[in-house]
Amino acid sequence: MKPEVTFILRILVVLALAWLPATAQALTAKEILDKAAKESLGESFRLVLTVNSFKGNKPASKHAVWLMGVMEDHTARFFMEFDEPEESKGLRFLLIASKEDRPQAFMYLPATKRTVPLAADDPSVDLGGSGLSTDDIRMFIPKGGEEEILEGEETIDGRECYKIKVASTKDGGTRLIWITKKDLMVVKSANLDPQGKADRSLRVLEFFKTEKGREFPREEEILIPSKGIRIQLRQENAVFGVTIPDELLDPKTFGAYKWRN
Repeated sequence: MKPEVTFILRILVVLALAWLPATAQALTAKEILDKAAKESLGESFRLVLTVNSFKGNKPASKHAVWLMGVMEDHTARFFMEFDEPEESKGLRFLLIASKEDRPQAFMYLPATKRTVPLAADDPSVDLGGSGLSTDDIRMFIPKGGEEEILEGEETIDGRECYKIKVASTKDGGTRLIWITKKDLMVVKSANLDPQGKADRSLRVLEFFKTEKGREFPREEEILIPSKGIRIQLRQENAVFGVTIPDELLDPKTFGAYKWRN
């Protein structure tokens, strides 16, 4: 082999080796979403959520809710129990979001001691009069039948973020999600109507730091422009890596199971 050919081959090999680490580290939109779910929520969590809803500038409702969740390889389960107001006390919801099957949702009515199914993939379903929808609780867990596209990068409130578009192949719906590159936190999301305008959006307003120095959302805001509604969410007493009883994650038992002493 001629010396000049050997030299060129060496250069190509060096360039290839230099390129491999960059391509190996490049994440797809799906990988970013999967990692964000794990980093943001961990394998399990429990927190108290204060939900304040406003119609224009006037307070509309206030709720205190226990929210728990377990993240598995292909399925996420979320349990909600209302503490306030008094008329909602004991009301429970269970949401099961799978990457492979359609999401499922159930409501337990303490007055009748009955469990009824809900349309989990209908974003108009209001959870306990709080203004929250199943999409708000499911967050960025894929529904199945969606296409994730990494649209690029964008800076939100001084944080460098991945911008991801999630398009439904079933109903044509579109969501935009901004996830920080550093900690893989969701800092903003928006559901778009057919004209490309946000008909429902979420943005993190405040963060808190754990003892290990990791940041998590403390306060979030949901806007529904068409209805003039603003919802403030504040997370209190958040605990991660806790054991959630299996009975709270089973549609047959989540309603009647007594998890508090």
